[in-house]
Amino acid sequence: MTPARGTSPGGRRRRLALLLALLAAALWAECAAADDKLRQSDGVWKAMDNCTRAAIKAYPDYTAEALAKREAQRRLCLRRGNLPGADDAPAPAAASSGDVSK
Repeated sequence: MTPARGTSPGGRRRRLALLLALLAAALWAECAAADDKLRQSDGVWKAMDNCTRAAIKAYPDYTAEALAKREAQRRLCLRRGNLPGADDAPAPAAASSGDVSK
């Protein structure tokens, strides 16, 4: 009697090898896509950092006026580069007293 098709040891090995090859190809493609996203994200963060550095260089003082101008220049740079964070609302001022309305 001959064994049923695909049940011989050689047939199982071929199917296992094919399955492993497909799995390896899928993992490689997923890693490549993740690597591209990481590079893109790194580029965006670097561009945002460059905007901040340029604004600090333009307005190095820590006066209220210089800080306001620095933030305005940073946001303008972010807007020009179509980068995130350009339209963020300023942080709310901290409460000066313990009275908090509920």
